[in-house]
Amino acid sequence: MKYFFGVLLACAFAVSMAGCSGGGDPAEMKRELSGSVSNKKAKSAQEYYDKSVELARLNGCWACHHVKQGLIGPSWQAVSEHYKDDPNARQWLIDKVKNGGSGVWNKITSGAVMPANSPRVSDEHIAELVDFILSLAKDGKPPKSK
Repeated sequence: MKYFFGVLLACAFAVSMAGCSGGGDPAEMKRELSGSVSNKKAKSAQEYYDKSVELARLNGCWACHHVKQGLIGPSWQAVSEHYKDDPNARQWLIDKVKNGGSGVWNKITSGAVMPANSPRVSDEHIAELVDFILSLAKDGKPPKSK
């Protein structure tokens, strides 16, 4: 039974990542993605939220994280609550998303490691996603885009 769930998890991960590694020139795909999706110009809190989730989906983050529920990794609401009073949280999380790592959420992740996402995910998208995640602890919903 344990083997079955391991295989099932591996298949689910492979399927979710398949959309991230489609054909074509990776540099061209990265340029298109960077230019087409951003949460910076959102005109309302709901639009900021929607664009941030779209950004997460397109960059493969949604395979392990959701806003209110963790899948393999912690929920972003939990991350936001955990770091809400830490003045260094933004840069620390940007570095963690770029370089990967483990340790902080072992009880939730059962030891699963956060993969390194740079250079596959642009620095701009990583910063936008971290800002979104950190915004969630403020009144339980993201603020209007700056």
